[in-house]
Amino acid sequence: MSDNAMKTLSFGTKDLVSEGTVVDPNDVGALIGKGATGCKKCISNTWKMYEKLQSSKNSVQENKPKLKIIFHPLKEEKENPQYPKQVWVEIQSESETMMKLSQLSVKKHIADFINQKSLGHQEFIIDIPHRLLGKLIGKKASGLNRLLNDAVYENKTIMIHRDDVETAKTSRLRIKELEFDDPNSQKIINYYKERNNRTFLGWPPEPDDDYVEHISITLSFKRDAKPFNDILLYLERIRGVISDRVCQLKEQDDEQMDEINECLGISNDQ
Repeated sequence: MSDNAMKTLSFGTKDLVSEGTVVDPNDVGALIGKGATGCKKCISNTWKMYEKLQSSKNSVQENKPKLKIIFHPLKEEKENPQYPKQVWVEIQSESETMMKLSQLSVKKHIADFINQKSLGHQEFIIDIPHRLLGKLIGKKASGLNRLLNDAVYENKTIMIHRDDVETAKTSRLRIKELEFDDPNSQKIINYYKERNNRTFLGWPPEPDDDYVEHISITLSFKRDAKPFNDILLYLERIRGVISDRVCQLKEQDDEQMDEINECLGISNDQ
């Protein structure tokens, strides 16, 4: 039985989305919706699940609970540039069951919201010597086209949502060298923080780390493309293939340098 005491479940949207996907505090209004339609949708869907449960053999014995869902920006006090930007969610109810179902409803609402934003530009930041960009891009952009293809297919098997293949085929990659007049990494961290669609691939640098060359890779889609059904899966795939290719190029470059040093009798310790 419920003890009739209202409880609060609080969590950030970073716990509901895949790594690298951002629900920015500025998105809070869109999540709430005009006339609170977003909140009402979450509450309505929660009640549907709750009533379905209560009509089944797994019903819970408790008084009919109340439910309130609140979205608001997270005001984070930590001065940490890597701390994720997010929206904060509060669920209030007397029922533990209702709170769990509400969390599921909110997660689905956020996934729908992300999919609606799916055709927006995404910018990936990754460290790679600029002299290797020709190999990454390839002749007539063949290297970039290979990355886009590998995000969708692996051994001729579709690796994303089948209904997203046509949208994925409209994708484009644009590369830009990043230059900062700073021996440390604070400026590139500031660059990352300027826009909420920027993501580091791999471990982000610390402010005091020595700066190494980075590039920006911007992913875009045709404006008239159909929105993704599962943008999170596609972004996971494209981030993975880019990271793997950059890693491969850097490893090949290191091996070639080792061969040169060995030929010249130069120790790697020098």
